[in-house]
Amino acid sequence: MIDVSVLIVVRNEESYIIDCIKSIENQFVNTELNWELLIVDGVSEDNTISIAKSYLQSRDFSYSILSNPKKTLAPGWNIGIIESRGEFVVRPDAHATLHDSYINNGILFLRENHDIIAVGGILDTKAKGFWGNIIKVALSSKVGVGNSSFRTGVKSGISDTAVYAVYRKKIFNQVGYFNEKLVRHQDNDMHKRIKNEGGKFYLNVNMKADYYCRDSYKKLMNQMYNIGRYLPDVMFDGSLSIRHLIPFLFCFSLMTGVLLSHLVHSIFGKLTLFVLLFYFFIITLESIYRVIINKKIALLLNIGIIPSIHFAYGIGTFVGLIKKKFKA
Repeated sequence: MIDVSVLIVVRNEESYIIDCIKSIENQFVNTELNWELLIVDGVSEDNTISIAKSYLQSRDFSYSILSNPKKTLAPGWNIGIIESRGEFVVRPDAHATLHDSYINNGILFLRENHDIIAVGGILDTKAKGFWGNIIKVALSSKVGVGNSSFRTGVKSGISDTAVYAVYRKKIFNQVGYFNEKLVRHQDNDMHKRIKNEGGKFYLNVNMKADYYCRDSYKKLMNQMYNIGRYLPDVMFDGSLSIRHLIPFLFCFSLMTGVLLSHLVHSIFGKLTLFVLLFYFFIITLESIYRVIINKKIALLLNIGIIPSIHFAYGIGTFVGLIKKKFKA
């Protein structure tokens, strides 16, 4: 009997895959849990799989490497879930490393709390390189990412979602698999369906993981734009909380203010300018605060990074809405 199946869905993660696997392997030192590792590869174009195979061939635990020709996350997760044999399923990101006992703590909690469907932990953002270390501070800030409990929260309790969650596998037989039509935000859709069936999520601060953020400005902007770009796919089905919409609403309000200043009265332009100046004032204060507590002058670059995150996300959402409208 397999207790837990660990799924890693990957595509072009040669720089991160071994650290992720090692952190998973360490979860089961000095435990009696039976486990398996399933790596689902989305047709990687780098050395991700050859590096993984080279490492795994000398290990003594059960593993499989599966192919995901559709390349995106949802089909990969579904392939892994279908092939898994565990009572529980956990799916860490390839950019993540799990702290010791992460999985064991999750399974113990679920076995003691039968009304909880999935339990996840909290993330500590890590980075590689100069830009990565600037970006990680922005992504660890409430000004940067809002009230995202698994990134900034410190209290255990019932939550609206769960990151790197340990799930009871049986829930997927009840609510179905991840929606493969969604390029992003598959978690939001799945968690909505689970909650509609009465399922509960729990945030356990004793479960900790490190997440490696994007290590260049270009990669970060591409990530944020695409998160926003595909947000309209789940915007109107009850999957999202208001914090997901704030970057779009902010960008939309600025554009509306500029338009009204030309069509109605210049006062709207002055109000828009005031809002924008106040926004950058708050960003500047946050960046200076981070410089002081981290003693790193380069963090002043977050005066540009944080707004870039918000505007890339918001503009992406706007573009996604337009494309969705014309597609309909």
